Amino acid sequence: MRITQSSIVVDQTTVSYDHFQMGSKQVCFLISGASYLYDHPYFYYSRMALLARDIDVICIHYVTEELFSMSDTESNTCMTRRVDAVVSEVLATHTYENVQFIAKSLGTIPLAALLAKPSLQTARFVFLTPVLTEVAEQIANSSQAGLLVIGTADKFYDEAALETCRTSQLTIDIMEGANHSLDQGFEVDQSLAVLGHVVRQIEASLFEPLPK
Repeated sequence: MRITQSSIVVDQTTVSYDHFQMGSKQVCFLISGASYLYDHPYFYYSRMALLARDIDVICIHYVTEELFSMSDTESNTCMTRRVDAVVSEVLATHTYENVQFIAKSLGTIPLAALLAKPSLQTARFVFLTPVLTEVAEQIANSSQAGLLVIGTADKFYDEAALETCRTSQLTIDIMEGANHSLDQGFEVDQSLAVLGHVVRQIEASLFEPLPK
């Protein structure tokens, strides 16, 4: 495995990304939340599962302080342009036959915008704890396969928006009592059980199980 750090300038802002290169024809882009970063459990174990299958991984560092002083509309547009620019550059400079995405929380907003790209209609998408009211319509109008996971104690849980998403091809997994971190309050064993379940769901959505 070779890890490289690259960057691209988008609207006068430098957006960096880490590229875990396994020499694969498959790549998975990870898109973090505002504070849920790539060393946090759901990204850490997803990346482990990807690398175990020799799949290249891209971690996009698109979050900067100025996003939080913008209006929601401006921030969403800015995030989408940054993530799209990295995805476009990587796919233009590498020959990948299969493309996958895993995003959490804030990162699901630029991820949802990618659903409409003609070049990504065969890609697979995983939405972890999405900002449902922001992304529901885009998900409803999509045709890609993948996974959506959210807990009923998540501040972004919205039954009406979730119902809208049910017209998509995504598998929807609702975790009873799980919060925005997909934890069960301060219950360690129950939270670890959710983590194991969700990682297995991600594996099932993106690729075949490893041989025993």
